[in-house]
Amino acid sequence: MLYSSQKRRPAVMTKSSAIKSAAAIVFVLLALGFASLLYFSYQDYIHPKHVYGRWIEVGAPPYQTEVLTLNAQGVYRNNRLIATNFEFDGKRVTVKTGGGKSVYQIAGTFDSPQLRRLEPNSPTQRFIKEGFENTIDMQGGGSAKNRRAALSDHFGNK
Repeated sequence: MLYSSQKRRPAVMTKSSAIKSAAAIVFVLLALGFASLLYFSYQDYIHPKHVYGRWIEVGAPPYQTEVLTLNAQGVYRNNRLIATNFEFDGKRVTVKTGGGKSVYQIAGTFDSPQLRRLEPNSPTQRFIKEGFENTIDMQGGGSAKNRRAALSDHFGNK
């Protein structure tokens, strides 16, 4: 209770409490800025634009090479629409069709972007993004191809 002889003091902010309040506000603003930076960079990381384009199968004969096209309208296999959407989590592309589910994993490097099919795992398939075909051996085969050539040379010359 206040008596008429007592005066009420107005609330005055001291210099130290003002500095503490300012520091707390700056800390909260920095934390919000950092959190929003993380959120938006993650959203960019998982955006499907990173896998948009034409992907050409590696190691298949030229007459049987499969071309997978991923874009905003859907997924096309050899220029035929197989799905109207796909999921991308930053590492894997999941395509659900009437024939089942296919999962492709990002592989390769920035200079040679590739997709490797994980499901179904047989037959194995690898794709390279169109425009980067010169970064790998498109015929595939590797050491098995070299062995066949060596055997052919050996037995062909005798």
